[in-house]
Amino acid sequence: MRAVEIRAWCEPGDLKVSTVPAPACGPGEVQIAMRAAPVTFALSLLVAGRYQRRPAFPFVPGNTVAGEIVEVGADAGRGLAPGQRVLASMEQGGLAEEAVAHAANVYPIPDGMDFAEACALNTSYNSVLAGLTWPRLLDLRAGQTLMVTGAAGGVGIAAVEMATALGARVVAAASSEAKRAFAAGRGAFATVPSDPAGLRDAVFSATNGEGVDAVIDPVGGEVFPQALRCLKPEGRILPIGFASGTIPQVPANLLLVKNVSVVGLYMGYYKIDQRERFEPQVRAIFGRLGEMHAAGAIRPPVAGRYPLERVAEAFAKVLDRDTIGHVVVTAG
Repeated sequence: MRAVEIRAWCEPGDLKVSTVPAPACGPGEVQIAMRAAPVTFALSLLVAGRYQRRPAFPFVPGNTVAGEIVEVGADAGRGLAPGQRVLASMEQGGLAEEAVAHAANVYPIPDGMDFAEACALNTSYNSVLAGLTWPRLLDLRAGQTLMVTGAAGGVGIAAVEMATALGARVVAAASSEAKRAFAAGRGAFATVPSDPAGLRDAVFSATNGEGVDAVIDPVGGEVFPQALRCLKPEGRILPIGFASGTIPQVPANLLLVKNVSVVGLYMGYYKIDQRERFEPQVRAIFGRLGEMHAAGAIRPPVAGRYPLERVAEAFAKVLDRDTIGHVVVTAG
């Protein structure tokens, strides 16, 4: 089969497709013909050896595929059958014509959603919904105010849409007029420039001097400490990525004097590392996403679709700061 195989760390622009053996489907597993797989900023770090986790060579990157079931292994259960349209999580292997996932990490694609849109449910929407609603995390309630940084990126759009659907008021921070207009069109009641120097003043102006109850920050860098300053007392901030390329240092003195909390979320812990323990909670998240899509509350935007052979172009699109939405490669 054709796949993007990594044998040494490289820049995303140097990626090429090669021929490798197709993965075997073992007990409790599902083999899937990839129709779409997301290309993300995190993957650009992974292939270059700059991600938190560094797989052993050789490996095929990609932790998400949307496609059709080819084979169901023994004891997979869960009503899975060949030909079914599914979305799947895995540790690696997504940027290939076929991939294998544990049956616990395979979910039906909602009716009316295409493969490219479905990818966003696993790369951003599931993490964001957990971050917004789980009690240990932001536990956002109707009537509260959420600030979203990077509001026109994949994570940002998911946060704007779902917080709005939950009855919260959203302040969207983005770097351009076009991005801020897009966020407003997805439900944000106020938009502000994301320039760190003026972020706090802009947010307090937009909220009548009150600040916000919670923040989702996929940007990091210099934005994070300024976003922290936008919180009301007893507010919560969830760092969920570092699109700026810089991991921020947490100013602990602000946590003390403002009575605020920083909460972390690595969704792979629940989906992959502890899949058996947390499968019911994770499936509940995907079920709720299906309901939100059916109600028209979420509409994952696709910024680009590229054949697998053009994977380097797909990464260039992801790294273009003007991109709104997410990018996928396709096969089949």
